[in-house]
Amino acid sequence: MGLFDVGIRKELKTQKDKTTIEANIKELIKDHSENNIKDMDETITLEGFKTSILKYNLSIILNKTNKGFNLAIDGELQQFYVLILFVLIILGILFTFGIAIIFIVLFAYLQKRKTNQFLEKELEKLNL
Repeated sequence: MGLFDVGIRKELKTQKDKTTIEANIKELIKDHSENNIKDMDETITLEGFKTSILKYNLSIILNKTNKGFNLAIDGELQQFYVLILFVLIILGILFTFGIAIIFIVLFAYLQKRKTNQFLEKELEKLNL
């Protein structure tokens, strides 16, 4: 997991079944994606998730435990945006003697934090 990748781990204490929880999660996040939600065996993948300027590829895993469910959301920054940040960092080194790197890293970190806060706020809406 990279510096600018989103990661949320949460323990859900609920008596609802897995399909209901997955359907609720899909309903909450479907409006923020450009592509369709792909539902595999244990993983829900979502490409192009955007709540800020940067886009993420989300992977949502929901596992059953004795007390409820473990929810793991991993968001990887899309390769296009990684390439843009890389080019900006190289240009920042060349033209500003590295001072611009501070602003580039701060920008990317704040975008990650905004996405992370949005996901946590949406999970709170589930009332699980």
